[in-house]
Parts: sequence; C-alpha cells; structure tokens
Amino acid sequence: MSLISIFRTDSGLIRNFRFFSGGGSLVFFFLLIDPLSPGINDPSTKRTILLFAVTYGLIFVYLMIPRLETWLKKYHLPPVLIAASVIPIAIINAKYRALLEIGKPINTLDDTMTLTILLIFPLITTAWRYSFPIVFLFFVVLGFLDPLLIILINESVTPELLNAIDASFVRILALGAVGFMITELRNQQRTERQALQEANKKLEKYTLDKEKLAASRERNRIARDLHDTLAHTLSGLSIQLEAAVTIVDKENKQLRTLLDKARKTIRIGLNETRRSLEALRASPLEDFGLFLALQRLIENAHDRTDIPMSFSLPAKKLDWSKPLEEVAYRIAQEALENTIRHSNATEVKLELKGDSENLYMEIEDNGKGFNADFFEDGSHFGLKGMRERALAIDGKLVIHSQPDRGCVIRFTWKTQNENGN
Repeated sequence: MSLISIFRTDSGLIRNFRFFSGGGSLVFFFLLIDPLSPGINDPSTKRTILLFAVTYGLIFVYLMIPRLETWLKKYHLPPVLIAASVIPIAIINAKYRALLEIGKPINTLDDTMTLTILLIFPLITTAWRYSFPIVFLFFVVLGFLDPLLIILINESVTPELLNAIDASFVRILALGAVGFMITELRNQQRTERQALQEANKKLEKYTLDKEKLAASRERNRIARDLHDTLAHTLSGLSIQLEAAVTIVDKENKQLRTLLDKARKTIRIGLNETRRSLEALRASPLEDFGLFLALQRLIENAHDRTDIPMSFSLPAKKLDWSKPLEEVAYRIAQEALENTIRHSNATEVKLELKGDSENLYMEIEDNGKGFNADFFEDGSHFGLKGMRERALAIDGKLVIHSQPDRGCVIRFTWKTQNENGN
C-alpha cells in the first residue's frame, strides 16, 4: 500500500493515527509484562516504558471518541500531534535524569532511534495534513524544544547530555528532511489529481461533443434524404395537380372540386413536411452552444472559400439567454454568407465579447463594400432581416460600409435595453 493511498483523506489520517497509537500502546504494555524484555528489571527503563504505554493509550482513547472530532473540527488533530511529538521527548529526558542521578550511563544512540521511530508518524501526519510553512514551523519549534527540555529537565549540561543534544539536532534535521519530501510528494499528488480531473472533464466534454456531432450529422442526413424524396415528390404532385386543374373541363365542377381539395391537402402536407424537416435538422446552438457554433460557422465558411478568417471569442461561457444567442448566431451567419457571395474579400474577422449583461459582436471584411444606404431604405432583404432580428430583442445593429472600403457589421445588446431603460 502506497503512502498516497494511506493518507488520501483526513479521515484516513485519523484512522491510521489511531492504529499507530493503539498499536504502540499495546507494544509497550507487552514489553512491561514480557520477562524477556531487555532492561525490564531496571526501574527507570520500566517507568519509561509505562509512560509510553499510557501516553499512546490516552492518545488512542482520544481518537476513539467521535464526538470530539465533531466538536473540535479542525482543532481535533493538533493537540494529538503536539502530544505525540513533545511527550516522548520529555519521557526520554526524564529517563536521562533518573539514570544520571544514580550514576548510570545513558544510551544516546538507542534512545535516538526510539524517538525517531515514535516521531516519524506524527511527522508524516503533519507533513501530509498541513502546508509546508506550518510543517517548517513545527520542526523549528521542535528543534529548539528538544535540547531545551534536556536542559530544563536535567537542570544541568554534562558531556553525556551534550551528546544527547547533538543527537536531538541530528534527529530533527533528519525528520525535517523527511517532512519536506512528504510535503513535496503531497503537493505533487494533489497537482496530478487536479490535472487528472481536468483531463477527465475535457475527455467527457470531447466525448459528449463527438456524440452530439454524430447525432447532428445523422439528423441532417435523414432530413436531407426526406427533402430529396418526400418533399420533392409532394412538390411534383402539387405541380401536376395545378396542371390538371387547368385542363379539366370547367363544367365538370365535381372533378374540379376534388382536384382543389387534393391540391390544398398536398400543400398542407408539403408545409407540414417542411416544418418537420426544419425541426429535424440539428441546430448548431442546441448541439454546441454559441461559441463552438460560431467557430464551426467560420471554419465551414473558410472551407468553402479559402478566405482567411480569424475569430476572437470569450475564454469562458457567458450566461446569455437562448433568444439572444440565436440572434447573434443568425446575424453572424447572414453576415458571413453575404461576405462569401458578394464582397470579394481576402480577409474576414469576427469578434465576440461581453459579460452576462452585455454582448458585442463585430464582423469585418476588407471586400469591395457597398452603399450603406441600402441598409437604411430596406432594399437589401438580408441586411433588413439582421436588423429586424436585433430589434426583436432590443439590440442594436450598425453597418459601416463604403464602396471599395470593406464592411463592418456591429451587433450590440445590453441588459438595460431588455428592461426598457
């Protein structure tokens, strides 16, 4: 099991800390009752083992009370970390004092190894749970506290205690290095997890877009096939009925009435078929949204003409209403169609920007231009349609163009227009 899987969540930290403290307490209690345990006959060693057993037993009990975690929340774990880091150092130094008082030597190496093992788990928990500045501060305080406890508890500094102080500095440096590496590992793991989540979101979006595109193409194919068969058949039948009416004897009123009814029925059926085909054809806005629909519109226009086309779109989706997006798309569609058919342009630019309360769209080309008065007097039906679409949602459409100077079509909308301000 990897370190990442062990400490994946805060609940995992507490659970594993509980196992560590409970297991440590059992080990120390076992050492107390094991007659073969080394140093068990030494009172100072026995007292040290008992203190360790009680300390980790109390930590285990503390972590076993679920209400404490609910009450204390983020302050639940720090007291345990402090206790698990400071108390073992104090116990070892109390042992040093007891040994020195009776003239016995102290085993700095063994005690350093014991403390390192006991401090490694609080170290891992601190480094994994908190940011590096807190971890660094924790070990700086611990680094000064360790030799300070040696001096305060023993009330003197002997050559043997100097060795213990040196060992404490080495221990803190080693643990600090491990803490730094764990912090870096945690940061790397979080960065990779975030990158993986973003990659998954992009993959899901790509898959969804691909499915929408496939469905859109299939709907368009069906609509096209129906248009080429059923709609054309009904249109041809309607024309034949029109011709039949003209050659039928005017005195045969019954037949003419039947032909008129059939012709009207065919027209109704043809209109319904056309409406159904229009509904069946996929709407780019419904399938892709405004930004991607505009991008596809420009790319398709470029593929048809090879005219260089550039576009600038907002970096993130904006909260525009569907009617507003529909108008913006249709204006861009008509403007690009006019550019392709009439402008002889060699460059086209589309810019869309705004926020939730504003929309600004501009389509510019460097083509041959035209007299903008055509727009004002309504003689150009495409431009007139764009203007009517803009006015329908209280937007504004402005066209700037002169012969041989290109054309700029600017569509703007503001939320205050919608409110009548």
